[in-house]
Amino acid sequence: MKNPRVTLAAILAVSTLLAGCEQPAAPPPDTVVAKVGDDTISEFELDRAVTRLGPMSAADAAEARGKVLEALIDQHLVSLAARNAKLDKLPEVALAMQQAQRQVLVEAYMERLFKDLPQPSDAAIRDYYNRHPELFAQRKLYRVHELELQLAAGRVAEVEAQLKQSRSLAEFTDWLGTQGIAVKSGEAVRPAEKIPASMLAQLVRMKDGQAVVVPMDAGRVSVLQLLDSQAQPVSFEQARDAIAQLILGGKRKTLLEAEIHKLRGSGKIEYASGFAPAPAEPATQSGKP
Repeated sequence: MKNPRVTLAAILAVSTLLAGCEQPAAPPPDTVVAKVGDDTISEFELDRAVTRLGPMSAADAAEARGKVLEALIDQHLVSLAARNAKLDKLPEVALAMQQAQRQVLVEAYMERLFKDLPQPSDAAIRDYYNRHPELFAQRKLYRVHELELQLAAGRVAEVEAQLKQSRSLAEFTDWLGTQGIAVKSGEAVRPAEKIPASMLAQLVRMKDGQAVVVPMDAGRVSVLQLLDSQAQPVSFEQARDAIAQLILGGKRKTLLEAEIHKLRGSGKIEYASGFAPAPAEPATQSGKP
């Protein structure tokens, strides 16, 4: 049976991905497998496109190779037609091409930056598992009724006080209406790992029927009522791979932030008038160690 992924749609999708940036100005020396006008398609380009289709048998790969080559030829023909029509000179097209090229360079830089990061140790993975029982050993599936409010920060305390005084969430919702506070209401069932950390920290301590106010970001507050929950623990072995990726992702984020900080310190950045960011406010002294 033929590999179902080796379809024209899949090949065209690969071609679309490859279309994200222009050919490099000086491509590496390689065997030319086809010419389209003055453009050339190298064996390297063809092999990369076939590889993007994923693992397949030798027979399927051979068949896909021919189809991918034809798709690349079509891509080059359309690209040439677009250039002849001077579409590459349109401001929005030129900008998209520049952005795609930058994104490819950013991804290549990050790949080099991260290549020597070691995999997390078993001890580190175990420690993460033990420190987050709400996500693993004590993981639950939560059914919640959520009210999302558009609210000024200065009214959060007032809303919290009213929620405590209300005999039901319906009564509280009616009060919001009298205050002209915009509300979006909905019910959802979510596992612990799909709930923002600030919400989950509240839910793990709540009883069925209890409601709580959770400030989210500027101008947005969530009112959560826990309807019920169901225990769905995850064992260490089940969670091992996911935790390893979480730890590695955290290390990559830290490394990338440090690298960007270094690049900003050594680079020359000039803002046009009116576009410079506001200066950071000085940290307040709490007196705590």
